[in-house]
Order: sequence, then structure tokens, then C-alpha cells
Amino acid sequence: MTGIQIGPLAFDTDRFAFILAALLFFALFHLLTIPQTRRGEDVRQWALPAALVWLLAARAGYVIQHWDVFSAHPLDILKLWQGGISVQAGFFGIAAVAFVAILRGQAAVAPMMAAAFAGWLASAAFVGLSKSRDVPGLPLTPFRTLTGAPLRLDERGGQPLVLNLWASWCPPCRREMPMMMDVAETVDDADLVFANQGETPAQVAEFLETLNLGADHIALDPTSGLMTRFAALGLPATLFFDASGTLTNLHFGEISRAELMSQIAALDAIAPTAGVGDAETSVQTGDIP
Repeated sequence: MTGIQIGPLAFDTDRFAFILAALLFFALFHLLTIPQTRRGEDVRQWALPAALVWLLAARAGYVIQHWDVFSAHPLDILKLWQGGISVQAGFFGIAAVAFVAILRGQAAVAPMMAAAFAGWLASAAFVGLSKSRDVPGLPLTPFRTLTGAPLRLDERGGQPLVLNLWASWCPPCRREMPMMMDVAETVDDADLVFANQGETPAQVAEFLETLNLGADHIALDPTSGLMTRFAALGLPATLFFDASGTLTNLHFGEISRAELMSQIAALDAIAPTAGVGDAETSVQTGDIP
């Protein structure tokens, strides 16, 4: 499962789990503080500060973990819409708020920590249950490229693959493409392929020219068959395959440089296994006529 769709809205699984955890935290904190509120104790004022401190600490922890990336691109720290938090660091933050509450003699610590733990547990369970157990392999059919040479995604040659599904009309795709192209030119331990979904070669070439990007890593999927194959709810979607062609992770939505580099490093740490792709040839979107 790449995400959750509610009407016209689509959410990455991890981000929806974060929203679920936040809603559960506020709801449970409200319920657990009913006795204190009836006694006239104003403890519910701690809910919002606790949530904000958790978020700031979680983001700070993630930035510290990936400082080698953020130090070179410090403005990326502010791009919160790309995601990137450390749950453990967040709990250190909420523990600090709980300590302040203790010093002030507030009876908010137990409900605060209980609500936070319940929110984390629910989000972790949701993510675990959302993971698909039946994941298709890479298609065996070749795809066209702008350079003229056919491209077989399943022919890994011992290299992991990062497959980005995108379109020129997609604003998050346009934002992340220059960064991802830069990474594609600098990393040696993974292949990056950008499979355009549903557009003509002329449209793709015009977009690349507008952003002054090369065409070396571009594949053409004119009928968006890869979106269907991997059940992507929308664009962009970035899929990570190990050297055997096994899908190990999928990121729905705009991806950060730190997350991209982290996932590539994780792929490099996976030992290749026998077998590449699968025997299906049902995806014909990239066939060369």
C-alpha cells in the first residue's frame, strides 16, 4: 500500500499514521484529564505545548541524524512538508515538558505520557498493518528513453534501483526533480531512473529543457502502467529496489534529499539474493513497437 485515499485527498502511509497519532494524543489526553478538570485543575493547557515540543524535538533529532546532508543544504531543514522526524527524539522532548509540569506541580504528566505512548503505538500498528505482503516485481518489458536506447528495469547487474514515478504537471515532482537528478549524477552505488507517467516524449523533453536537466536517467511510461503495477495513488512516488529487484520501500509524495540518501544507503547494505524481477509481462506500457 502506497498510501491512504480519503475522497480526493491522498496521504502517504507514514504521514497519515502521524496524523492519526496526533489526533489520538489530543483525544486521549482530553479523556484522561476529565477528573482533574472536574476538580478545577487546568491541565489541558499542556496538550498543545507538549505536541509542539514533541514535533520540534523529533525534527531536530532527524536533522542531527542526517547532519551530513543538512549541513550542505541547511534550508532543507525548513522543508517540513517533505517529512523527516525521529520518534525517539520526540519522546525526549515530551519528557522535558513532563518534567516542567512536575516542577509546577501539575497533574498532567501521567495522561500526557499515556496519550503520547498510545498515539505512537497506534501509528506503529497502522504502518505495520498497511504494509503489503504481495508486492509485484520489476516488469520484464523494455521502456523507451529519450536517448533512444531501450531500458530494462529488471536488469540490475548487481545494482540497487531507485525508481521515481513523475509527471511534468505535478508540482511536487517539479520541486524534487532537480535535487533527485543531482543525486543521480553523484551516487555510484544505486541506479536512479525517472519514469514519466502518461506524457509524450515532446512534453517530457520540453520540461527537462525548461529546468535545464539532462535526459540520461529518463524512461517513458506513456500509459502510466507502473503506477498501476505498484498501486501508486498519485505522484510523485519513489520506489526502492535492492540488487535482486525486490521492492524494499516506497515513498509517496515529495521526498527530501536526506530521506533519499538514507534509503539508498539502506539498499547498499542489503545483500543481493537470487532472482531478479518476476515472470509477469503484463505491463506493456513501455514496450518498443
